Amino acid sequence: MTSEHHTPPDQVARIAVSLRKHFVAHPGYETVRLLFREIMDKRQAELDLGLSAEGRGIAVIGESGSGKTTAIQRILRRIDAADAESGEFRWISIRVPTPATQKDLARAILHALAFQIQSNTTASRMWELVNFHLHLRKCWLIHLDEGQELGGRGSEVEKAGVINALKSLMQIPDWPTNLVVSGTPELHDLLTQDPQLSRRFFITRFLPVTEFDACDDVAELVARYAGLADLPLAPDLADMEFVPRLLHAGREQFGIVVELIIGAITRALADGTPALGGKDFARFYAERTGEVAGRNPFLVPDFRSLNTGRSPMEPDPPTGPKGRSRKPRGRR
Repeated sequence: MTSEHHTPPDQVARIAVSLRKHFVAHPGYETVRLLFREIMDKRQAELDLGLSAEGRGIAVIGESGSGKTTAIQRILRRIDAADAESGEFRWISIRVPTPATQKDLARAILHALAFQIQSNTTASRMWELVNFHLHLRKCWLIHLDEGQELGGRGSEVEKAGVINALKSLMQIPDWPTNLVVSGTPELHDLLTQDPQLSRRFFITRFLPVTEFDACDDVAELVARYAGLADLPLAPDLADMEFVPRLLHAGREQFGIVVELIIGAITRALADGTPALGGKDFARFYAERTGEVAGRNPFLVPDFRSLNTGRSPMEPDPPTGPKGRSRKPRGRR
């Protein structure tokens, strides 16, 4: 491919969509998938035996861009609902409203269950309807995305009310419902402040991917995506510092790193670049963030000094004399 043979824009768009559909699992994905399978199998066994036990919960915690929502949506889409009758739901997924009052949360659940309510319906009546329609629709599981918003910005009384609402969902007479809540690290504090709620939850984390433990995996990921687009890799991507630059630019969050890889590939295809190289990543990063060259991790020598919004879930790498950053140990 030469600069005289740019990939047509419509073809670039198709390739980009195809790459985004190519799912690559975060290291925490398998743990979450197995937890899903466990609680869904438990519900099926209870129904087969005519039993009713309180629901269970899964909390998936990670920084914005870690890939948790994408992972959960993939798991949900793959849940077998072959035995579900018309009008039944095995699961629903909603984004937690802001602010997350009891009334707004109930309204969002009812909307996902395809039931519209009048604006003057009281909160207590809404929750009666939630309990009724979860049973009517045979809904086994509710996914609440952006779960950190459940803490709300209201009074302590309102926050306690939301917590009690979550517990009540898992204790509906004759139809207790399982919960999956995904959110940023603030979600952990919300769940653990109530012992009765926290004991019902399995908590798993989508941790940052760092240059000290993921260089080989990320390098392979770049090569895999480039291969799907029939793009060879330029020699500069073999540089030992390329993957650390990519991880720093992606704030060490898996989902953002994947976005940067796909973005760089689409830029290379659109420009007719013969091979995917560092300049393609630099260009896409600049377009995505609006940062000037002096603040682009793919261009500046001391890229670790740039504040790209690194995840606070892990401590900063120790610094040596005069505040110099620790050098990576290289690929393993």
